[in-house]
Amino acid sequence: MLIIFIYYFLSIATLWACYYFRRSRFTEKDYKYNKPLRWKRRLLIIWTYLFAAIHGSIYFRENLFNNVDNNYIRASGAFFMIAYIVAVCWVEDIIHPFDKKKK
Repeated sequence: MLIIFIYYFLSIATLWACYYFRRSRFTEKDYKYNKPLRWKRRLLIIWTYLFAAIHGSIYFRENLFNNVDNNYIRASGAFFMIAYIVAVCWVEDIIHPFDKKKK
């Protein structure tokens, strides 16, 4: 039961962190000159890819969790895998709006 709680807590916390980075309204200066902020964003993206791989392995019953027979956990694995793909695209697109500004 504790493992399932940790699984869902980390899954939701990762999505919440992606939402925070997208909606924090950091400026171009923040990403240009604040190295810790850039590294936090990079680590978040790597963490999200790692969790997407874990959720994919849960959904497809490959490698990590071969004996998962609970269909609800497999369905949530599919949901979180799709949500993480959207979240990564969302977080990686933070810098690009600054490139499209009119000069």
